[in-house]
Amino acid sequence: MYSYQGQNYTSLDEVPSDILTAFIQQNVLTETIAIQQNKILFWEEHYMRLMASMRILRMEIPLTFTMEHLAEKIQDITRHNVDNDFSGKVHLNVAKMAQPTFEQPIPKTAYSITVNPLEAPVFLYQKATQPIDLYKDHYLSTGLYHTIENAAAQWRAMAWTYVYENNYCDGILLNTDKHIIESLKGALFLVKGNKISTPTLDQGCRKTVYRKQLLALLEKSSDYEVIEEAISPFSIQKADELFVLSDADGLYSIGQYRKKVFKNEYTVKIYSLFLAYINSQL
Repeated sequence: MYSYQGQNYTSLDEVPSDILTAFIQQNVLTETIAIQQNKILFWEEHYMRLMASMRILRMEIPLTFTMEHLAEKIQDITRHNVDNDFSGKVHLNVAKMAQPTFEQPIPKTAYSITVNPLEAPVFLYQKATQPIDLYKDHYLSTGLYHTIENAAAQWRAMAWTYVYENNYCDGILLNTDKHIIESLKGALFLVKGNKISTPTLDQGCRKTVYRKQLLALLEKSSDYEVIEEAISPFSIQKADELFVLSDADGLYSIGQYRKKVFKNEYTVKIYSLFLAYINSQL
């Protein structure tokens, strides 16, 4: 089952060709959303992030793009894919129908919803079995544009090639100031004692929903000191633990960076704390 422009199709052959062409030829903005037992997690935050990204990209926001309407369409397609309670990830994809022109500087918008049912919980903890390393072939500029999920997609694809060629679990990205941005999979956190550091948004990291939720949760806890700051790559060697938080993949701890081997004691506690918070939203 496929969903385009709010309509469900049993085959891609049934989808109007101009809509399919938009998703093939234009840059696609994707919002990855977790659903647990038919409950859309952090839906308001995902919706506001999507709207902000569309405004930055100068995309048309149709009048039908209300929070209630999109939630209804998401739940409609999940009901068609799974008979009982749905748990998994949904990708809400948005694209311009055409390139801007003088006659139509802001083209109409197309959207699709793709579904990925999961038997496992939607928010997992994993421990990487391969090391992580810096990606230094190219650097990302800072600024508002790079907080968008699909910004610099081609640049990130080159970084993934480097990761796969060298058998790493992930790659740490740097900006033009040679400061850490994030990893390819998500927001990067360094743990030193009870101090948890992560790059600020103006360093160029993506403004993800889980990053925002976790920071707010940790700041309420007296057990941790949370600092958003510019982070040098040299700080990685001094950290006790290193973990990545991703809207798509959950939380995973990094085991090794070059010769530095990391623990995961605090990371496991943070995962348990965040998982309990997610379950409280159901």
